[in-house]
Amino acid sequence: MTDVLLNALASRLQCTHVVVHAPSWFVDVVVPPPPDGAAETIDSLTRHLLWTMAREKYTPQILNRMRLKHGGPVIPYRILFCPLMDGSDAIGLVAVFRSQSQPEFLPADIEVLNETVPGLQERLGGRVEQHTGLLRRPVFELEVAQRINPDEPACVVYGDLDQMHAINEIAGFAAGDEVLRDIGRLWQSRLLPTGSVATHLSGDRYAAVLFNHTMNQARSWAERARESIEALKFRAAQTHVTASLGVVSLNDAGSFQRALAAAETACRVAKERGRNRVEIYEIADATMIRRHEEVRESRMMSDALDDNRFVLHAQPIVKLATPGQCSHFEVLLRIKDQDGRLISVGEYMRAADRYQLLERLDRWVVENVLQLITPQAQRLSELGVRFAINLTGQSISQPNFADFVRTAVKQHNVPAGMVAFEFTETAAVRNIGATKRFIERIADLGSSIALDDFGTGLSSLMHLKELAINQIKIDGTFIRDLLTNERSEALVRAMVLIAEQLQLETVAEYIESEAVAGKLRTLGVRYGQGYLYGKPKALSDALADVLAAPTPQRARAAKR
Repeated sequence: MTDVLLNALASRLQCTHVVVHAPSWFVDVVVPPPPDGAAETIDSLTRHLLWTMAREKYTPQILNRMRLKHGGPVIPYRILFCPLMDGSDAIGLVAVFRSQSQPEFLPADIEVLNETVPGLQERLGGRVEQHTGLLRRPVFELEVAQRINPDEPACVVYGDLDQMHAINEIAGFAAGDEVLRDIGRLWQSRLLPTGSVATHLSGDRYAAVLFNHTMNQARSWAERARESIEALKFRAAQTHVTASLGVVSLNDAGSFQRALAAAETACRVAKERGRNRVEIYEIADATMIRRHEEVRESRMMSDALDDNRFVLHAQPIVKLATPGQCSHFEVLLRIKDQDGRLISVGEYMRAADRYQLLERLDRWVVENVLQLITPQAQRLSELGVRFAINLTGQSISQPNFADFVRTAVKQHNVPAGMVAFEFTETAAVRNIGATKRFIERIADLGSSIALDDFGTGLSSLMHLKELAINQIKIDGTFIRDLLTNERSEALVRAMVLIAEQLQLETVAEYIESEAVAGKLRTLGVRYGQGYLYGKPKALSDALADVLAAPTPQRARAAKR
């Protein structure tokens, strides 16, 4: 659209070239493109002579006969140019070139140029983010795509500020906005090499592509950027800000998106290794490999949430005294990959935790479990069926997550006692105060709480004292060798005794043989879960099985 406007201007003024030079908007355009020899001359005149005059004079100028030095030759062009202004500051210029063989520019031509400038300025201004002065991300990516040249070196730099969370909390979001604005303008006006481009990705993250830069040159630039950011002082924030940066060769990565992901990985490693430093992406670095994989996995999880590619499964939990009657289920989650295969979510949880996806995931599970059981809620309640939903530390630490659960249960009109929630000791101690408040809110609703993987935490007994839970799930590490390890047996016996004294239910996980189940019965464990009683299956199928199974009343009627 800008080229159309410039071509129309060239036609009206009957000139050979129209040039826009706007460093604040990362714009350098010549329409139509000049031949090589002329291009160098026009570029030099624009960047040096005209840009200096634009910043000094602030008004349109006609240069029909101009010598670069006294007694020197007349430059081969007649020039009309107009500064592009932002308030009282020149942020660029638009210049019109005619050859010396063409007519001189006249004052009337200034009027034509002035008519064009507002529309041109509006279009070009849309290229940048007003808050930071950096290119908007779509414009940034388009610029990179158009300028990638496999025969010329280029590098991607990914920057992430280190203290923004603390600044927002201590000094307020206005102070945080000041930091983002000033750092963006620092990158744009003082640091960015000529011809390179940068963008504000989101939040406290930035990216730049340094064209015609080797890896060593890019590393040096990133170090200067880090030092310049550290040297900034922010009145509102009343603190210094530092940044971690990652650098990667765009040529070696194969594509810009892969290079950006690799630079982000290097940036994450910089944070892990102390923050306020620059790291180069090295494919052989084990930490880089792990972080790169986590970035990939987190994006896969995020995409699966966006595309609704999760599937609910359920595994039965039975009373060990009457194992043939299943009325409890633990809800499990599977992810459907692009080929339709089901994958356990467990292997992606570390990445989801690091990239703050777990609360979103937990909300999806709660909402979808309730949607699935709502149509048969009354019948399931009569059968005493209960569904245990796993929650993560990210969720139970959030002040409004309990309200979300309470609202969802009430809106679906599901009896609260039919839904239970469980989380691990590790999740519970992430924020023990928030966990206590969550348990209180859920208990008030009427749902029960289980402590999962019990016995593996550092302070299990202390947690039993502090948390008003209803059930403990004895970790499978104590169950697998129960028949051959006297210590495992002694520990299970102790857990059962403690649970009985505290009036807590006990569930043993990973039961795979009748011999183990029998031993657990003699030890007093009330519930069991494992492949002996059933592998996980789709929750919809588990519901169908429960609803179709004969109840004791049906069995007696069938005998009569």
